[in-house]
Amino acid sequence: MSSYEGLAAMTNMVSSDLGPVYGSGINSAIGEAVSCKIIKSFDPQVADSKYNETEQLPEYIEAMIPHQVWRKTIYRLSERHPGSTMLSAALQHIADQGYQAEMMSLSSAPLHTHIFYSLLAECLENMSPANEENIHQKLEELITAVCRREQTYLVARYIFHGVQQKLGAKAAGIRRIDDELETYMLDNYKRPQLAINIQLLLSGLVVGGGNSVVDAAASIIQEEYAATGDVASLYNEYHGAVVSGKPAPPVDILRNVCVLHPIIEQVFGHLWDTTVQKMRPELANKYIWLIAYAALCSNEPIDEATKDKLQQLVVQLKEVCQGLSIHPIQTQIYQAVPKILEWISVPILARVVLLWIRDVATYDNFTYYDTYFTSSEVPVLLLLLEEIAYRHPLLKPLVFSAYKDGFESQVPGFSPEKQLRLQKIIINRIALLAQLDYALPVIDYFAAKKEQIDESVMVYFLHRLLAQFEAPYPAEFLVPVLELINFTIDGVKAAKEKEIVYIRGFLASIDNEQARLLCAALPDEASVTSTLAD
Repeated sequence: MSSYEGLAAMTNMVSSDLGPVYGSGINSAIGEAVSCKIIKSFDPQVADSKYNETEQLPEYIEAMIPHQVWRKTIYRLSERHPGSTMLSAALQHIADQGYQAEMMSLSSAPLHTHIFYSLLAECLENMSPANEENIHQKLEELITAVCRREQTYLVARYIFHGVQQKLGAKAAGIRRIDDELETYMLDNYKRPQLAINIQLLLSGLVVGGGNSVVDAAASIIQEEYAATGDVASLYNEYHGAVVSGKPAPPVDILRNVCVLHPIIEQVFGHLWDTTVQKMRPELANKYIWLIAYAALCSNEPIDEATKDKLQQLVVQLKEVCQGLSIHPIQTQIYQAVPKILEWISVPILARVVLLWIRDVATYDNFTYYDTYFTSSEVPVLLLLLEEIAYRHPLLKPLVFSAYKDGFESQVPGFSPEKQLRLQKIIINRIALLAQLDYALPVIDYFAAKKEQIDESVMVYFLHRLLAQFEAPYPAEFLVPVLELINFTIDGVKAAKEKEIVYIRGFLASIDNEQARLLCAALPDEASVTSTLAD
């Protein structure tokens, strides 16, 4: 403060006078007013000067930390004065006292290296029990701490790179987190060059240093297109290293999604995109070899066994490119099924097949369903998607997207009854996908679409979903499902007993008032059976 104003005495007096009239809420209002006064009057130079003399925090900071309103005041001060030494020490002390969780949203926290490391460690500890259902939710805290600034993103990627180098084949979990961070930066900041530059730096290569691999990768990223010359440069470096036995460039550059996906699109895009022309085999060979190398090889030296596997994968990629028909008829699909089941054992081939299936199903306003769907048979394309999800957990989001395409379709030639039947068949596949550690994204989708989904279809979804699981239910599953039942309770009450039974069992297993009320609102089994008999 510039001079003594008697704020403490005035605050106590106002609180004492107004408290009996306005209740406890007056304390929050007064606390906010005092907080604003502190922030307005705070002089970081004076505070830092006094701190630097003793290297100890003032007693008033120690007194503020146990109270959330004053911790928030310190946070707000640190946002306004990110270079303050005293405030940096205060933030570290707050983190040491166990308040890291409430610091996640603080944009200035990552600026203080000692605090950033603590936040990063806690985020990783929180992610340790994550699975495919909740991995993206668990990643939100990490993304908040890491992706706000280029500096913290670089530090995190450097740490993860070092861990991967030490753990080798055991670093799959860290590699997944690293990939998710890179994907987030690409999707949300639209700066692919930043991600690839950091990847190049971590790989020991100099950006703009005349390296042919760096130049080719940068060109593909900037153009979002894998030109023949750039691919030839990459092929010469990677393939040449395999042939000569010399160290190859880092495979991470080739695996970068902004490099690899355009290469895949050039070779296989004609299978799902009418604007992409099929490449001549002599041109496609280099593209295919690079795809195989990225999918199979690591930064370790390649032995003869790996070379054999690499050549085998190249052959399989060529088979897929030649063997999948563009917009095939049903007979061609059935003829290709044995080969497709063989191909989808390999992740990269499964991804290509999945994109092909999605195009076949949606092409020309869902002509496939209009031509071949019958109410008594599950479309073979849906069965292939189910098999892909079962074999390759990382492809479940793409499989779910393909299911959603069909579920949301409005097939021109379908009657309302046939459209509902298609939706219910797709729900059967979605329910099985939920059982494969993918329930939460499925539930979130139906919760978001509940206003647009027919009531009978929503009841059928709840029936099929709850048939896959048993009590006890985790809160992240229980709460949204309970809300869906509450939203569609009239439809549930009108449903057949075979659809109600799992919903009733779910509600009966939950010990809270809302569940008991919903359960009481349902007809009992005897009355439903009697009605059916009449």
